[in-house]
Amino acid sequence: MNLATFAHSEVLAPFFFLIGMQLRNETTHIKQILLPSFAALGGMAFPAVIFLTLTLDPAISNGWPLVMPTDIALIMLVLLALGKRVSVELKSFLLALAVADDLLSILVLAGKYSGALKISEVLASVGAVILGAVIGKVAKEKVFIKFVNLIILPVYVVANIYPTITAGLELSSSLGNSIITARLFGKVIGITLFALLGAKLFKQPISLKKSELVAGSAFAGMGLAVSIMIANLSYPSALLLNQAKAGLLIAAVISGVVGSAVLVFTNRGNTK
Repeated sequence: MNLATFAHSEVLAPFFFLIGMQLRNETTHIKQILLPSFAALGGMAFPAVIFLTLTLDPAISNGWPLVMPTDIALIMLVLLALGKRVSVELKSFLLALAVADDLLSILVLAGKYSGALKISEVLASVGAVILGAVIGKVAKEKVFIKFVNLIILPVYVVANIYPTITAGLELSSSLGNSIITARLFGKVIGITLFALLGAKLFKQPISLKKSELVAGSAFAGMGLAVSIMIANLSYPSALLLNQAKAGLLIAAVISGVVGSAVLVFTNRGNTK
């Protein structure tokens, strides 16, 4: 068994199962997830529009859904490193946003790539989400969540990204730059705008400071696992696929740095 074995999307089945579980648990608190879910719509629509605007070549624009997903596991690792600078409200907002984001991304994936998905991939993605939503709970749930976030996702991402890095990471390409621009600016603008709009529409105050909202929106630009799966389905060309993966990796790093910088500089001296 080699590293390439873990690059197949079926490896993500436990992750999609977890999304289903989280969806089941989150929907018992509709009022709490309404605003983050609405914000997630903006955080998906704006990156997609920006990406399509920047990529006029159909061979490249075909992969537009890959700029939408958010990886809560990556975000939580960064938030953990930031420690007390991160409020409980921000963590809760990002968790609800990421669950809605991932679910909607999976629906787009199932609709757009239904003909390209193998039966095993359908069962491992959509099927796993449905199963997780039906079951709702598993024994030793905290252990399972750690297994998914600390083993399944990193292994899948490394298996897909490692060949790209070793082949010579292309730091600048039309596709890669479009992904970076769409994810960073699209997420910040879309989530911030829709959160403010949703607060007025639903008459529900935002529990975050403006700086936290902007930082959280930037963090949402971190997306690898589901986005890589979409890239694998979108680009049969090895060149374009490597450019897409490089763009996703760089976008995740920049998004993490920007979000962290906003929190650090706006919370100086407030780490109690």
